[in-house]
Amino acid sequence: MSAITMAQQSFDIYGLWNNELLNSSELSLEQISVSHSNIKDWLFSISYGSEFSRKTNSYLNQISFIKSIGDHSFSAKYSPGFQKEFLFSTGQSIILSDTNSQSLRADYLYKELFRFRYSYNLNQKISLGFDLKFFNQIFTQEVIKPVFSDTNYLVIETEKDEIDLWKADVGFSYKFSENFLINLSSINLLTSESAPQYEYNKNFVLNKNRYFSFGMYFKPFRSSSLNIIYESDKSFAGSINQFFDINNDKLGISIAVYHDKLQSPFINSFSPSLVYSSEYFDIALFGVKYLEERKDVSSFQKFSDKRIKNILHNQFSFDRVNFTVNFKLNAKTEQLLKIVDVEIKRDIFPALSEEYLDKPVAIAKVVNLTDKLLSVKPAIKINGINKDIIQLGSFQLAAFDTSEIPVYAFIPENVQIDKTTLSYAEIYLYSNNDQQDDEIQKPILINSINSWDGEVKNLRYFIRRDLSFAQSFAKQLLADYKSQLDTLPIALSDFYKTKIIFNNVVKNLTYVSDPRIKWDFVQYPSETLKLKGGDCDDLAVLFSSLLESIGIETALVDYRARDDIRHVNLLVNTKLSPQQAKLITGNDTKYFIRKNESGIDEVWIPLEVTSLTDFDTAWILGSEIFNDEALNKMGLLNGKVQIIEVY
Repeated sequence: MSAITMAQQSFDIYGLWNNELLNSSELSLEQISVSHSNIKDWLFSISYGSEFSRKTNSYLNQISFIKSIGDHSFSAKYSPGFQKEFLFSTGQSIILSDTNSQSLRADYLYKELFRFRYSYNLNQKISLGFDLKFFNQIFTQEVIKPVFSDTNYLVIETEKDEIDLWKADVGFSYKFSENFLINLSSINLLTSESAPQYEYNKNFVLNKNRYFSFGMYFKPFRSSSLNIIYESDKSFAGSINQFFDINNDKLGISIAVYHDKLQSPFINSFSPSLVYSSEYFDIALFGVKYLEERKDVSSFQKFSDKRIKNILHNQFSFDRVNFTVNFKLNAKTEQLLKIVDVEIKRDIFPALSEEYLDKPVAIAKVVNLTDKLLSVKPAIKINGINKDIIQLGSFQLAAFDTSEIPVYAFIPENVQIDKTTLSYAEIYLYSNNDQQDDEIQKPILINSINSWDGEVKNLRYFIRRDLSFAQSFAKQLLADYKSQLDTLPIALSDFYKTKIIFNNVVKNLTYVSDPRIKWDFVQYPSETLKLKGGDCDDLAVLFSSLLESIGIETALVDYRARDDIRHVNLLVNTKLSPQQAKLITGNDTKYFIRKNESGIDEVWIPLEVTSLTDFDTAWILGSEIFNDEALNKMGLLNGKVQIIEVY
């Protein structure tokens, strides 16, 4: 977090990097560094720059240091390169003795020489800061003065003003979450300036108008951030930042844009930056490109009318590039969290990807090594599943406390695992400032894409995954019966579509028993049709997928027999009301009444999917099993029979 963030008023040489993205809190846009930075001891920084006008000028920008002590952070900067000089002809001239004229000149030199910053973390969310800057302004102007003697004549004299200026500002930062914080700071809150010796120089001193700056930092992804800074004089700046992990180091890129009402066009400049950050040093390359064609020569009148409010970034500035190196002395990060052990709770079943978003794949036993409340952010990378480290969730851990932290995995829906393999999971812990504190590696079993954990409710993932194929197949099949279906009452449409699909598909299928072990192998609908057979799981998935793909609602019926071997059947919603049930059967034991989401009763029929003779036989057998197991033996009440919604 940063307590003070300034855009145009304090345009600096580092771009808009937020210090939570990099190990260096100095790589930011004029921010007060705070102890959220993971610099444990000292950081020294040196910057060199070049400005491109008619000729290239190169110079030492600044030398600075940062010192962090607990919740306190101190920094000081000497900046000989933070200066801008303007040399003009005043428009006056004097005729010399040889009748030649000499124009009078004025020279305005602005320097920001020193800067001191202090910030304090009040708690985990609030940070306060103080900023003090010293400016030196040297104005020299040639004037004509008469000399009265025996012979009166005119001479050119140089009048020089040296004006010292101090500026002090305060700011605060509030951290709503790990990924969102705001900054509010003053600009020119307190100023102290020595009086000009010459009255006409008052018009050229640096702007001291009071206003404020509002900054927002948003990190939508672990390696990306968005920074926006708005100043109450209607200036603003914004940047998009992205970094990449390179082993234990980071490579960052950023692009920023700027608006200032005194400059043209509306977006007057943009600045790309490139940063490489390691444990002991940082390297930053930052450039500014102005979108207005700027000339080397400007009028004194334009300068006099508008003046400047910022030394480095004003309507007279030119394109430039800066190179910065940070050296972190004794900057080894302090370990805040430690992993005692990790227990893998679940094997990986790629087909069941959604299940891992709210059920942890592992439990990590974690110790807080500090005397402060910490945010613990676990992350995981499963070899063979994830290309990047995935961080999901944030948990609070009290000082010196030990707790079990759940670790959630992200399984991409498009992952393809052809065979079961033993792999490993790399588990990481991150603390408040995205500092990696500890890591551990554990073996984990990755099953094939067809593997199933035996939970009937999870067959819905196999039904959904092949839905596009199922829809194409079902529509093509029903197209041959269009004339017949068009003559039926609309109320019977779903019933007869189900009958047509079942009768046409089963004549090409064979039931194949699949002995149940700890987990099962489930075929997708396209695989079952290609292989022309499968067990009850495969057939239930096939028929459910075909019907669901054309809008016919289904449910799975999970039967748990006495020997703990399950059987799966299908319920199909005919959308008929109980009064319309007689349109399909006069036997009330062949259907089951269920309420829809609106509380309206609808007729559902059970199908025995392993009866590969015809629809009517499958309906009769399904009804007999359902009435016996679910109703007569009260399986729905005692939990031995469960109805599971596909959606």
